[in-house]
Amino acid sequence: MPTLDDILEHVGEFDRFQKQIFFVLCLLSASFTPVYVGVVFFGFTPEHRCFSPGVAELSQRCGWSLEEQLNHTVPQWDGHGASFSSRCRRYEVDWNTTGISCTDPLGSLGGSIVTECCKQNWPMQWS
Repeated sequence: MPTLDDILEHVGEFDRFQKQIFFVLCLLSASFTPVYVGVVFFGFTPEHRCFSPGVAELSQRCGWSLEEQLNHTVPQWDGHGASFSSRCRRYEVDWNTTGISCTDPLGSLGGSIVTECCKQNWPMQWS
């Protein structure tokens, strides 16, 4: 059975043909440069939300699923395609307050609930 050294010896040195193939492949790759750059700058932005301290504990105490947690504690936006700044908002609420209801947490706080920008600028992906 031939070894790798035997095969390389049979194929030969990096000569004219290999250099031509390498040059053609480099030109072909260079023609796809806009695609490579486009992936970096126009790539997919995953769905995300702001980190709200205390929401995880409230969710565990109330037994919410992830969907219920998001419905109760994350401000709604205009859906997929909304601006990035509209996704980086959260309710200005202390979720560690003991009087928060599990069925209507925002309603149990009373009054109007204000939204604010992420304080730590740390969006979390939907899990």
